[in-house]
Amino acid sequence: MTSASPSQPAFRSWTQLGARLREAIGNPSDRLLLTALFLSIFCLDYLPRAFSTSGSFPVAEFIGFVAIAVVLRRFGAETLLMRWDFRAIAAASVAVIHPWRHMSGLALTGLGLLFCARRDNRLASLGQLSLALACVDIWGQMALAAIEAKLLPIETALAYLPLSYLDSFTLHGNTISHPDGHSVIVEGGCSAFSNLVIAALLWLSFMKIRNLQFRSRHFGVLAAGLLAIVIVNAVRIDLCAWSPDYFQFWHEGPGVGILSWIMLILSLVIFYLGLAGDGEQAAE
Repeated sequence: MTSASPSQPAFRSWTQLGARLREAIGNPSDRLLLTALFLSIFCLDYLPRAFSTSGSFPVAEFIGFVAIAVVLRRFGAETLLMRWDFRAIAAASVAVIHPWRHMSGLALTGLGLLFCARRDNRLASLGQLSLALACVDIWGQMALAAIEAKLLPIETALAYLPLSYLDSFTLHGNTISHPDGHSVIVEGGCSAFSNLVIAALLWLSFMKIRNLQFRSRHFGVLAAGLLAIVIVNAVRIDLCAWSPDYFQFWHEGPGVGILSWIMLILSLVIFYLGLAGDGEQAAE
């Protein structure tokens, strides 16, 4: 009979852990590689924004990364990545180190285009979420800059419609004027377009978290959320046009944060309730 030292079980556990680490480093799984990539993008670019005082807290982007984490948990031991995928992952890993503000958005765009049309639903979901995050970061802003000349008069006209029944307001292009001399000019920053892109990211995130296939009813839920954003933004323009005091509060003061949170909460409630309990089969 031999006696075992109390340190032997602990030593054996550390040995097993070391062996697993060597195996993971020497032959990493698809899930480990993709997790490391998305975690580096999140930590290098998106996490610092949560502590920045120059902008609002990126709630939608954080939910997007939660959806990515949920999708990554569905990966198993099988190999899904192809040879050129590893090259793309390596290139993206190097690119995100660059300090340019939108480098992560470009990396996500490349990954999104690479994965979004894959037959495997998990890779396709990662690609779709990557493209949605990139649209919020880069492409949505570029699209707005390209179409704002035509879009802003339409948004201004929608906001003017209820005002035309309330008082003697006048509409000229993207300007709403009151007889007392007060007027507001709807510029790119006043458009609902950026919030629509963010709402689409939230909708897609809920879709992927619930692992749902795209159905026409789901696009109806998306349309309801986008319509709510347009209505709230039109109300904001109306409030700014009502008087100089209202403009100061809703455009320069606490009203900015109030309406931003209203848009966010409305989107979350519509998408959460609209995509819940529909009895559909999850995408495999």
